[in-house]
Amino acid sequence: LPICAVCLGRDRHLVIECKASRIWDSLFDTLAEHINKALFIKDGRNICSKWQREEGCTDKHDNRHFCS
Repeated sequence: LPICAVCLGRDRHLVIECKASRIWDSLFDTLAEHINKALFIKDGRNICSKWQREEGCTDKHDNRHFCS
């Protein structure tokens, strides 16, 4: 199973809809949240995953975007 980007857990759940407020072992608050199936840091910045793709991510993006 894939690791959830929100709770960091590997238990079976719909990771695209994870609403956890604490990570899988309840030791820490989560850093990210899903909003309309997009992943955001709790400070409101969108988490970019383009660097994981073949075309990569530009280094000219603004500060509203966070490369994962």
